Amino acid sequence: NKKFLLYAGILLLIFPSCSEDVLKETPLDFLAPENAYQTLPGIKQGITGLHFSVRQRWFYGTNQPVCAVMRGLGTDVAYHGEDPNSNMFLCNYVTNITSSNTDYWNIWTWNYQLIQRANVLIEGINNADITIWTNDAQKNAYLAEAMFFRAYAYRTLVSFYGDVPLVTEVIKDAKTDFVRTPKAQVYKQMEDDLVFGTTNLPVPGKEEAPGRITQGAAWHMLSECYLAQGKNQPAVDAATKVITGYTYALMTTRFGDR
Repeated sequence: NKKFLLYAGILLLIFPSCSEDVLKETPLDFLAPENAYQTLPGIKQGITGLHFSVRQRWFYGTNQPVCAVMRGLGTDVAYHGEDPNSNMFLCNYVTNITSSNTDYWNIWTWNYQLIQRANVLIEGINNADITIWTNDAQKNAYLAEAMFFRAYAYRTLVSFYGDVPLVTEVIKDAKTDFVRTPKAQVYKQMEDDLVFGTTNLPVPGKEEAPGRITQGAAWHMLSECYLAQGKNQPAVDAATKVITGYTYALMTTRFGDR
């Protein structure tokens, strides 16, 4: 009716539109990427979050954890069920590895979430006030650890799916036009991230806390990255760094209670 239209017109005059300034929330009393990674404790918390994400998802579930799916099922190492010739999970890649399969939907989603978190942290480290760092080596060590996790995520994605979207910047708005990047370019990004880590991560034994990423882990994953591309000699060289460059050794005695 006319009265409703009159009121609606008045409201439109009072509130003509919502500007970006109104919609953008400035973090004042809560943590967000804009303020959380402006301090060293905040950046350390971000690193801890990356470790937590990988650990939680690697051992996700009790019946069939992701580590079992990614490192055994469907290979000559293990199979799911008593009869390897049956239709048990991953005995047939064509029927099992589909976009509707929950396990492989999760592997895709989880790893891109990890990439986003790593990219947010990398951006935060680069944008933080330089006075929070003791020296460039300290900053680069944190950068290298975040980049390691990005390479780790792409290692999983490219192994399962081949060509995948390469995302190295923070996604800040809704985006639906991703396209697959040739896996050669994805491997190149992985190489760049891991090579940075081989020189900027701490040597084993010098990490800030047990379980933190060190140069040995970067060399190890770099050797896998080279091997997956058929770069055999670089793979040998990287693996040799792990074997002879630090204090690693093959296990010679059993440990644990099983």
